[in-house]
Amino acid sequence: MSLKTEYQNQQKYRKWSSIVDKLPIKSDHVVAELGCGTGDFAEILSKKVKEIIAIDLNQNLLEVLQNKKINNITILQNDISNLNYIPKQIDGIFSSFAIAYFPNKMEQTLKNWFDKLKNGGWIGIIEIDDLLRGHTPLSKETLNKLTVFEDGTKNKGIYDFRAGRKILPILKGLGMEILIDENLEDSELTDSGVVSDEIYTMWENRLNRLSFDKFFQNDEIESIKSDFLSLLKSTNHINQTKVKFIVAKKL
Repeated sequence: MSLKTEYQNQQKYRKWSSIVDKLPIKSDHVVAELGCGTGDFAEILSKKVKEIIAIDLNQNLLEVLQNKKINNITILQNDISNLNYIPKQIDGIFSSFAIAYFPNKMEQTLKNWFDKLKNGGWIGIIEIDDLLRGHTPLSKETLNKLTVFEDGTKNKGIYDFRAGRKILPILKGLGMEILIDENLEDSELTDSGVVSDEIYTMWENRLNRLSFDKFFQNDEIESIKSDFLSLLKSTNHINQTKVKFIVAKKL
């Protein structure tokens, strides 16, 4: 299954309409969506604001967005860690499941986003916290391996599996006023108990995409996957993963 298909399948688990309704948007706002992916959020937001600047590095995902034929959108294939290529200050920035990909420069990236805002502008961020180790009970051996994997992935600058908890302190450090700090319900990412067959398959695909091979031998990788996937079909499965939703205003 392609990444594009995976992302499209995930969209029905995201409650984009209710999230848009919570943002401090106005009809004359220019908003950048950073890491826009296939553009399901942008499509909803476009009906509420003057203009959207949608940015992602993955051209295959952007093709899905381009085919939506949204009139008030500018689509850019670019890095979202620095927004110098946007020529003007903007009213708002929204980003979901993207800041975790900048584990070693998260603070600087958020500062760069902050600098692109007008005074009174806002940042809205959705990010996962404890995507893997939030699932219990896993064997001690699997937990130890996941710790090695998560620490190594963060140190290599690939991804931070605990990024969700780090956003709020950074935004406060920039002097922003916190408007929203809550945990979202998301049946794909936060439900406990036995998951559906569809969510099980989504997790199987996700685990297959992770770069376990940078740290472990094949038999160790298969052991991690087997333990994790077995837990998803157990009535004892407890999921403590959080999907953080934070909105902050530039004073």
